[in-house]
Amino acid sequence: MSIANLGSFNEILKSNKSFTIASHVDPDGDSIGSVLSLTLALKKMGKCAEPVIIDKIPEKYKFLPGNKLISNQFSSRSDVLISLDSSDINRLGLNEDIRDYGNIIVNIDHHKNNALFGDLNIVDSSASSAGEIVYQLIKDKIKIDNDIAINIYTSIITDTGSARYSNTTPLCLRILADLVDIGVKPDYVSRQVFEKRTLSSIKLLKLALDTLELLENNKIAAMYITQEMLEVSKAMEEETEGIINYAREIDGVEVAVLFREKEKSVTKVGLRSNEWVDVSKIAEKFNGGGHLRAAGCIVELPINQARAVVLNAVSAALADNGGILCKE
Repeated sequence: MSIANLGSFNEILKSNKSFTIASHVDPDGDSIGSVLSLTLALKKMGKCAEPVIIDKIPEKYKFLPGNKLISNQFSSRSDVLISLDSSDINRLGLNEDIRDYGNIIVNIDHHKNNALFGDLNIVDSSASSAGEIVYQLIKDKIKIDNDIAINIYTSIITDTGSARYSNTTPLCLRILADLVDIGVKPDYVSRQVFEKRTLSSIKLLKLALDTLELLENNKIAAMYITQEMLEVSKAMEEETEGIINYAREIDGVEVAVLFREKEKSVTKVGLRSNEWVDVSKIAEKFNGGGHLRAAGCIVELPINQARAVVLNAVSAALADNGGILCKE
């Protein structure tokens, strides 16, 4: 893969000293891994690099090298603000205008609906993850050590479902192999990311599975999680991650939907598809976005009303598509 605007990115690296590396609220493995890998790489280049994510880092990602460097607030204005894995400015959770945080804005992302808000935009929707793009940007500039490699590896395997999803490409598999050559232990990383669950998360999963409903001849599977369910199970918000896959994996299901009550009149919606529905188009109807097979949005309605309007949109998408394969 050739990186568009690589020359401009190299010039920015050469001409500036201080960098803030930021990513979206509600962070996941790709956002955290890409932020940390680029931060550590910039430090190896002799740059001043500060990673910022304005949200809590989930416990399961605290094994990542450099995680203690991440701040949840901006300490100063930098020469360059680099946004990673964020399709628009709002996803960064900023309180002020983005120009208050950096003289130059670099936008690095792999979402096809990216708003191209940077002075320099390095956006490749064919990339499996933001971590894959970071690898391409730094591989010829520094010797990638084990700490950087673990972060990039985590970025890629979380966004590809451990190389199971349709965004798994020959290139990302080659990169994963390169990272294993450097020293990454796949069994160790997979254990941290996919195979550790707290008792509270299991209790929450049980409650969520009790809400499962199948619609449209079992082509849609929907579940929901309320604030009360989080309280009863004593689960954290971060422990909802992955629950949607239980709905997606049901034989015959094309679209899975998970509704998460954020506030009484705010509902977060996760969407996943298996073969032929572009769920990003559904999310865009509610000012959200994402990828072909994984997307999400925030609906400013109570959870029951949000369920009704979103599930109507999913049903309409199934009817409009008519079963025609939607390719990558």
